[in-house]
Amino acid sequence: MNIAEIDFQQLRIKHILYKSKVRSVLYVNGGEYAASFFTTNSPVNEWFNTVGRKYRHEPGMQALLQLQQDMDNTARQLFNLYKAGKIDLAQQGLSTIEEKSQKFVSLLLELENKLKD
Repeated sequence: MNIAEIDFQQLRIKHILYKSKVRSVLYVNGGEYAASFFTTNSPVNEWFNTVGRKYRHEPGMQALLQLQQDMDNTARQLFNLYKAGKIDLAQQGLSTIEEKSQKFVSLLLELENKLKD
């Protein structure tokens, strides 16, 4: 396993944890909202600001970052719906996070495969 594979595996794990936190807030009785997971200092965003910097010129990396930012915005909107008592609507919106997550993982795999060789 080369360095790029390890770096992207770290991002994949952080992404899965992120998605899990979103689901937890929306389904576990309002689960614990860990603000640190949904700010510019979140583990995923921190990866982009540190480890990801060495890949910033790679095609697809900017799209990956923008997709993460889009997921952050969507998650905040869903949390606001939940707080406003629109729980069903917020939970239905989780499918949007899932769609974006699948695209994120797909882009990540594409980028990882390009850097493997």
